[in-house]
Amino acid sequence: MVICLKKNLQLILGILCVALLAACGPDDMLWPSDKIGPMWVNRYGHSNSVSIWEYCPDAIMPESPGTNTSECTVPWVDELFIGYGIRAGDKEIRDLLWEARTWELYIDGYAVDLPAFNIADFDVNLEDSSTYEYRVWRIRLRNIPAGDHSLRYVMQVNQQVANDPEAQSPGTYELIVNFKFEEKK
Repeated sequence: MVICLKKNLQLILGILCVALLAACGPDDMLWPSDKIGPMWVNRYGHSNSVSIWEYCPDAIMPESPGTNTSECTVPWVDELFIGYGIRAGDKEIRDLLWEARTWELYIDGYAVDLPAFNIADFDVNLEDSSTYEYRVWRIRLRNIPAGDHSLRYVMQVNQQVANDPEAQSPGTYELIVNFKFEEKK
C-alpha cells in the first residue's frame, strides 16, 4: 500500500510540475516562423524586405514618456521589415542605451518574444559626415493579408544615459502604428 501511494504521489507531483512549467512558458508569444492567420512572422535576414518606416515616417517614439500613435498605408510588398530600435553617436553609447531599455512588441494584438528574433547593428553616415550607430530588432512579416494591422512597441527606459541623442528620461514610451496593407495589384 505504501509503495502504491508513493508511486501515485510521484505521478501527481510530476503532472503538477509539467502543468506549472507549461503555464509559465512563452507559448503564448510569437516566435520566428510563427503565423498570425496566413501572415508569417520571421527573423529578418538577407532578404528583399521593404521597411515599414519608409511608408510610416511619422511613426517615432514620443520625446517623453507617453504614447505616439501613427496611421499610414503600406503598398503590397512580399516582405515588410518592422524592426525598431535605437540610435547613438557611437557604439559604446548605443550599447549603454540598449542595456538601459526593455522592449515589448505586439503585432495585431499578439505578443512577440523579441529576444528570439535577435538584433541587428549597423551604422549610417549622414551628409554632414557624422555617423549614427543603430540597433534594431530583426523582425519581418511575410504573406500579409490586405487590410488593417497594428504594431505596438513598448519601450521602458530604466535609466537615463548621458549623450543619448533622444535625451529620453526614465519611463514608458509607446509607439502604436496602425497601418493599412494594400492588396496585391
